[in-house]
Amino acid sequence: MKTSLLYSGLSEAILDNGMRVLVEEVPHSRSVSAGLWVRVGSRDDLPAHPGISHFVEHMLFKGTPTRNAREISRQIDALGGQINGATGKESTFYYAEAPASSLREVLEIISDIAQHPEFSGVELERERGVVLEEIRGRDDDPEQQAYELFTAGLWQNEHPLTRSVLGKRETIESVSRRDLISFHSRFYTPEAMILVVCGAADTTSVLNLASNLFEEGSPEAINSLRRAPILRSDKNTHTRDTGQTHIYIGLPAPDARSDDRFAVEVVNTILGGGMSSRLFVHVREERGLAYAVSSSVISYSDAGAWLTYAGIAPENVKQTLEILLEEIDTLHRAGVQQEELDLARAKLRGNFILDLESNINRMARLGGAAIVASDILSPDELIGRIDHVTLDDARCIIDTYVDLDQMNITVVGPDASGASKT
Repeated sequence: MKTSLLYSGLSEAILDNGMRVLVEEVPHSRSVSAGLWVRVGSRDDLPAHPGISHFVEHMLFKGTPTRNAREISRQIDALGGQINGATGKESTFYYAEAPASSLREVLEIISDIAQHPEFSGVELERERGVVLEEIRGRDDDPEQQAYELFTAGLWQNEHPLTRSVLGKRETIESVSRRDLISFHSRFYTPEAMILVVCGAADTTSVLNLASNLFEEGSPEAINSLRRAPILRSDKNTHTRDTGQTHIYIGLPAPDARSDDRFAVEVVNTILGGGMSSRLFVHVREERGLAYAVSSSVISYSDAGAWLTYAGIAPENVKQTLEILLEEIDTLHRAGVQQEELDLARAKLRGNFILDLESNINRMARLGGAAIVASDILSPDELIGRIDHVTLDDARCIIDTYVDLDQMNITVVGPDASGASKT
């Protein structure tokens, strides 16, 4: 096992089987958060089985040869903790939090479900129904439905990032036990896993425990072929029987490893990242056109997208879209002001400091960076990167990414055709 100190309080180890472990000791904490990150998500789903990575995540909680589903829940409850999982576009993670005295039991459960899922036929059919209900819930939610339609058209050439994490009803109905076992065997290898523990933890004890619990497997290349996506410039309207009309605008953004990501977050905060942002003030506060209006940045390992969103009354779609496009154009032409820059940096700095109060947020930050092979910065380093964003940096970012010729617009609502006239 190779170990190193990444920064004060954070240690890293590579186990003999190639698995990576990160341990952050948090002084004065009385709890621990542990997360197992796996480098597999919906972009890695097999073409015949979109949604299978999410289905596997569900099934890992349904029992092992030594614990059935109820025993997993009962053991976590007895510790006063909680356990859950989540699947994204390019990673899946399993996490638990509990009092520090229960760390061993927490790691035993996480390691067991990740390495020894039983994929019981009875549990499979039961959980298939659960996932199908989750899909129905997604399809009944207008905002989720609009987002799915937007992401489905965001990338060129039917790129795997356009796939829904949940998949489709017909594909989930066809997934077999053999499919799940094969997928798990292919992607859940030590080299594709990262264990992150944050809180009242002793680094040496955690590393020894991890080495014993995750000793299976051997170093090998991750069996995943990914191709970089290219943003699709387009305008799509979808007529749906919804109470609101949903507008999404997509622009290019840096990937999760780019140094540009810090300046983009600052500029995004100015555009639509809070209650004092341009979009919130001009669309909601001054005109009352929307309750929800914002912008955000999504960063993947090899691409990114800068999103603007508004949910509005159908009769206001043309006016709102014009305002959104005008704000983006103003950003492109005039850039940002020093006062806006100072406020955005202060907001991001404060939000990050508040996040550090939570062990689970610390764990999510470290795991999220590690899984995309991004630099893991100390809290002080990250704050420094934000604080050092200048007006020149902002101008450079705007010139690079606010490319009006690469804009992707999706409008979903009862009379989306009105947006096509904008």
